Amino acid sequence: MSNEMARLIEKRNKEKRKRKNQIPMGIVLLILAVGLCIGLWQKEYRLAICWILGIGIGMVLRSSRFCFAAALRDPFLVKDTRLFRGMLLAMMVSTIGFAVIQYIYVQKNPIKYDFIPGAVTSVGIHVMIGAFLFGVGMVIAGGCSSGVLMRIGEGHALQWMVLLGFFIGTTLGAKHYGFWYDHIIEHAKTVYFFEYFNFKIVVLGQLMVLFSLYMLAIWYENRYRKDI
Repeated sequence: MSNEMARLIEKRNKEKRKRKNQIPMGIVLLILAVGLCIGLWQKEYRLAICWILGIGIGMVLRSSRFCFAAALRDPFLVKDTRLFRGMLLAMMVSTIGFAVIQYIYVQKNPIKYDFIPGAVTSVGIHVMIGAFLFGVGMVIAGGCSSGVLMRIGEGHALQWMVLLGFFIGTTLGAKHYGFWYDHIIEHAKTVYFFEYFNFKIVVLGQLMVLFSLYMLAIWYENRYRKDI
């Protein structure tokens, strides 16, 4: 057994030595990114800001290995809730941020769903169907959209096929959206909690639910570790 382990370690070390030096490629890509940023800034500074933010978000995703599919999958497969807890923390932060933005808007403007900052849309069977199909797609693809894009940046060829599936699915969705809108979406009810409950109650209630899920995830993972 020890000889076999030694051979595996030696083989791995040889593979590491054979890897090409990627620093020159990284320098070239950095120069291209900076040059494109300068060009976008001269044309439209907002595009340059989006470019910088996009690169920053990509680096964060790459370093954290964050993926919504993994966040919902790992607790069941490997009993690891770190990504799931990270997703809950992100939802807590976004809850507070969007609540402040929407509160300021609603105080100065009438409630019109199409103009409220953020996505305020109808809830119905179409949401359940879309969520189910998207979940199945994430399982087959092995990741969510952010995870797929991250792996494409890492050089995984298989994810290019998944990206092609994104394009095909988006095209088909846009083509048949009229059918879904005329038969389901148009008749579904839009529920905006700020219309029915106090602003503070809504925000506090959602934060309590998310925090409860966070603590439940910690308990779930610790219980599994004790069992093993």
